[in-house]
Amino acid sequence: MSGGRRNARPAARVLSGVLAIALLAAGGCATNPDGTTEYKRTAIGALGGAAVGAGAGALIAGRGHRGTGALIGGIAGAAVGGAVGNYMDRQAAEMKRKLPDAAVERQGDKLYVALPSGILFDVDKADVRPAGKESIGKAAEVLVKYPDTYVTVEGHTDSTGSADHNQRLSERRAGSVRELLVRDGVPSSRLSAKGYGESDPVAENSTPEGRQSNRRVQLEIRPNEKLKAQDQ
Repeated sequence: MSGGRRNARPAARVLSGVLAIALLAAGGCATNPDGTTEYKRTAIGALGGAAVGAGAGALIAGRGHRGTGALIGGIAGAAVGGAVGNYMDRQAAEMKRKLPDAAVERQGDKLYVALPSGILFDVDKADVRPAGKESIGKAAEVLVKYPDTYVTVEGHTDSTGSADHNQRLSERRAGSVRELLVRDGVPSSRLSAKGYGESDPVAENSTPEGRQSNRRVQLEIRPNEKLKAQDQ
């Protein structure tokens, strides 16, 4: 299978890739246009069912390398300088406090915050529900308090329906969340939005729980040049 219909790789494959991951963290990185070090793009999820409302657990999963993300994150984290690491840790702690239903995880020099679409949107809709606006407002408060970052709003869906429809829906949902963050005080120059459709699942799409986990909006938060300069 390919695209959004591929399954998450079994966790058993993690051990066989430890050495390769260590080498990747040591030298296999790239630089984004904004200067951010890109160790491994990630998704976080596992927000379905009973997890929501009880403090959702997060699943770190590198795109195309399910099950290895946590190891990548741990190794990459060792390369993050003190100023960046401390700044992102404090921001993560505040996100967790304000958004108990979200999955909040650090990986390397980045912070990921994922909200399940069930909180934000009605089925097949891109207009944010009132409860979702409250959650986005709380996220905006933290982003305003910690201004030395860039933020990409990522929209994700399950594999129900056509890939084209899911792609458009994910783009509209990401755009809606970005607009609300701007309304709530986050400068638009810090924000971008991108839809991934069904292409980046964090769980199996063959179960209701898995599909619910895959339907999410995720904030990728990364340090800007000013913050990174403090570690140079």
